[in-house]
Amino acid sequence: GPDLSQHLRSRRQVEEELASSGIPVTTFRAAMIIGSGSASFEILRYLVERLPIMVTPKWVTTECQPVAIADVLYWLAQCLEVHDTSGKTLEIGGNDVMAYQELMRVMAEELGLRRRIIIPVPVLTPRLSSLWINLVTPVSYRIARPLAEGLKNRVVVTDDTTQQLMPHTPLGAREAIRRALEKIERQDVETRWSVAGPIPGDPSWAGGTVFTDERVVDVEADSASLYAAVCRIGGGNGWYAGDILWRIRGWMDTLVGGPGLRRGRRLPETVEFGETLDFWRVVGIDRDRSLSLRAEMKPPGEAQLDFQIEPVEPGRQPPITRLVMTARFRPRGLAGLLYWYAVVPLHEFVFGGMLRGISKTAEAMHRSNTPRQNETTTGDEVPGYGRARLWLGITGVGTIVTLSSAALFLKLPERLLPPATAPLNVQVKGLLFFIVLYALIQLPLDFLGGYFLPQRYRRQHPPFYHFLASLLRGVGVHSILLLLIALSLLGAARVGGIVGVVLAGTLLVIVLLRGSITLATAIARLELTPSTPELQDDLAASTVPAYMSESDDEGFTGSIVGLFRPRIQLLPMRWRDVLDTDAFHIAVQRRQMAITTGSWWRGRLLAVIFTVAGIILGTTIVGGNQLGSAQGIVNFSLIFTLWSFLGLLTLPTPSRRGVAEVDHALLEAGCDRNILERTITDLDNLQDRERERPPLIETIFHPVPSVQARLHGPYATGMKGTWNAARTTVAVSPAGLGLLGRAVHCNCGRPALWVFLPID
Repeated sequence: GPDLSQHLRSRRQVEEELASSGIPVTTFRAAMIIGSGSASFEILRYLVERLPIMVTPKWVTTECQPVAIADVLYWLAQCLEVHDTSGKTLEIGGNDVMAYQELMRVMAEELGLRRRIIIPVPVLTPRLSSLWINLVTPVSYRIARPLAEGLKNRVVVTDDTTQQLMPHTPLGAREAIRRALEKIERQDVETRWSVAGPIPGDPSWAGGTVFTDERVVDVEADSASLYAAVCRIGGGNGWYAGDILWRIRGWMDTLVGGPGLRRGRRLPETVEFGETLDFWRVVGIDRDRSLSLRAEMKPPGEAQLDFQIEPVEPGRQPPITRLVMTARFRPRGLAGLLYWYAVVPLHEFVFGGMLRGISKTAEAMHRSNTPRQNETTTGDEVPGYGRARLWLGITGVGTIVTLSSAALFLKLPERLLPPATAPLNVQVKGLLFFIVLYALIQLPLDFLGGYFLPQRYRRQHPPFYHFLASLLRGVGVHSILLLLIALSLLGAARVGGIVGVVLAGTLLVIVLLRGSITLATAIARLELTPSTPELQDDLAASTVPAYMSESDDEGFTGSIVGLFRPRIQLLPMRWRDVLDTDAFHIAVQRRQMAITTGSWWRGRLLAVIFTVAGIILGTTIVGGNQLGSAQGIVNFSLIFTLWSFLGLLTLPTPSRRGVAEVDHALLEAGCDRNILERTITDLDNLQDRERERPPLIETIFHPVPSVQARLHGPYATGMKGTWNAARTTVAVSPAGLGLLGRAVHCNCGRPALWVFLPID
């Protein structure tokens, strides 16, 4: 009829179209089907689980006659045997007719939740209702909208033809909900969750949300050693990493009546099916292959931890074996959601550290069972160069951040720079004073990073006077660049206020990306030559023109040049000296893989968004009235510098994911693991020669993983990376007058890297 929703009218139209085909059609009409995968049922369950108080539209008082999926299947199968059903329209429903509000109450009781407070209001339209459903449940707006519109119609059985032809006693609403929830629970964790939903192919939201955190590490050990290392977790052995966090979690569990860590473990090095490891229980075990633990603590949901062992290169010496660790959590109610999102930031330290600890233990156990090989070392270099540069970078960044914070707190720009009412030429002198002061503060760090550290650790470095000339050239060009940007922002502020500065800053980001080659050749010596025909053979897979670039700095790695579409690949000429043909080909393929996977584009986009967001934040805090003066521009610069510091702490993580994504895409494309390992090691030797780093240092400061982490992990799966996002953000930070670009550890005293920071 005309009062039917679009959704129900559409169902009627489908019925009529099928009936008009001339083929006998039996039509079943049903209200809400209660069972996993039914969108209406899942929406109901998610709302009840996640919202203790619900402001709902008035349709919650509409009556319906829900039917269990088991009853639907019975009638569907039975109609094939009852010929009188052919060509008929049959209405089916359960034993109970009730309002949606009452159905929510029953659902809460069966879930073991407190009574939900439901407040119907007349102002919530179906569109607003579906937007709200999309916000608080994983069911999409496209599905929720027609369902929400249909809830205004009373859907109950008005014809008993179905019972006359196929007599059957259907379940009531409570029993149907109970059976559906029991089925979901049975498929939650028996020995392991093999799929997120109840049945492969179901929608991702069917059966309830299952949050997954999967991490992978490749270990130089055999399967038996790796399995033995996994079995050592828990009890007095600890959890390899974050033990204090595990103890806090155990203490919290004890407070709410859970077992906590009191149970420990029975044996120190072996586990059996059914025994406990602190607040975990072994629910699945396959020796040298897998181990599954189910949580018996009291989180607001169901948790499981699975370890899967997969041989990768068993014939290699030492063999490569992969460990896949998957943490799964099915939240219960709003508290479950909040719990998951509260602990997710700790997973990198807890689970990543656990995998690193398992890896080291397994490799040590394997070595103890393997005859030792004679090891030799070569080279005149003093070890520790990478760590020294890192501490220099921490010192440099810390110095600039501390001075910026102190200047803002003490309001030094207002004390040292001309007032906003001063003439324009006086404002320009104030900006010049600020930039010269910054250059003087940064200069000692440049001397340390560019000359003294390479000399101390016997790395390649130019004669002192050559270095001094190169540094002064770089500092001069960089200072002029900052002054021009400061003047551009000052002029934009005087013309357009906050909007003018934001637009000018965004335009400057684009200019810095598009003009990167011009800027790089101005700051330091950089010679570019198109790739020769024989070199192009190595670039057969590439669709981007390649140029060989010669720089005085051994750490120069070139780049992929372009705004959001790659235009040119810059390849260091030095690679031809340190890489053999296969390794060179792999190095170039990595660049191409970064483009084809989309990781390069995502990294570019993230860098631009982060920079523009910082510009908007800085201008908003300073205010349009102050931006037209030297004081305002300097305050903006200091605020943007602190914003850049936040980027240095957060952007390395998605950047490392981008590197891992590219490396593993290369392996999946058939790249030889040994050649890739040799290539990565050779390229690292041009930078830090630091095969492995402490986990905390790598997590916070390094956008390019260490050699060990790149080759073996651990790394999180299922997450898209943003290749080179962190260092692209550093390169375009002058657009906001950011002061940290020259202070990061790879840039101190190395002008050749100030535009194209190392990406390999």
